[in-house]
Amino acid sequence: MTLSCIPYPYLHPVSLPSFCLWDIGYFSTERNLAKKLKKNPFYPFFRQQANVYVLEYYQDTLWKGILLFLICIVLTSLGMFRKVHNQETWGFPAYGVGIGLWLAISSLPRRRLVLNHTRGMYHFSIHGRTVCQGPLHRIYIRLALRSDAYGRCFFQLVLCGYKLEPLVLVKLSEHYEQLEFLGRHIARKLNINYFDCMAVSYRHVVRHWPLGSVYSPGIIPRQKFSYVPRHSLYQEDNVMA
Repeated sequence: MTLSCIPYPYLHPVSLPSFCLWDIGYFSTERNLAKKLKKNPFYPFFRQQANVYVLEYYQDTLWKGILLFLICIVLTSLGMFRKVHNQETWGFPAYGVGIGLWLAISSLPRRRLVLNHTRGMYHFSIHGRTVCQGPLHRIYIRLALRSDAYGRCFFQLVLCGYKLEPLVLVKLSEHYEQLEFLGRHIARKLNINYFDCMAVSYRHVVRHWPLGSVYSPGIIPRQKFSYVPRHSLYQEDNVMA
């Protein structure tokens, strides 16, 4: 899988919709992500200016809450599920109405995430109110690992950060190599860190380190292990004999 390197013009915030992360699980695949990266190399961000990337979005719980609210309203108005086996069950649709309304209202404020490499900081706000800001080493792309009841492994590509709601770029995929390529590509374009699904791995790409770190930025140290042969108790007994 290769991505063509094409020049990307300046984008006004209006040109990129705030619903770009609202992909249904079936369509949230690595192929779909690759198509989006061809159109916008800095996806899911847009480049506001040199070394400044902005992401404005709404949580996908907004449409889920609205859908749940409408379905439960229809069920309540039609009188369905009012009685099941002579038991009053009208409370379940009413409960769904409340949950859907709460999800929709809580997801209405727009989120805004800014990566400012000029200042070496990121800024996350909800409806114009600052939630968190800090150094860039706290923002990273993560390849997450999931498994089902049958032991099959699935991978997710997630944008993570300190006090930042995880943003899933690819829901579930069995293609580890393709997701790793896409994750490294996004991290390189945005100039942020990339972490593999394993806690200890040489596949991590660290571009930003905490202040006072003993390691130099951009250098991933490799531990040198010396092989020490292990003797069994029988061998030690033979040597002592």
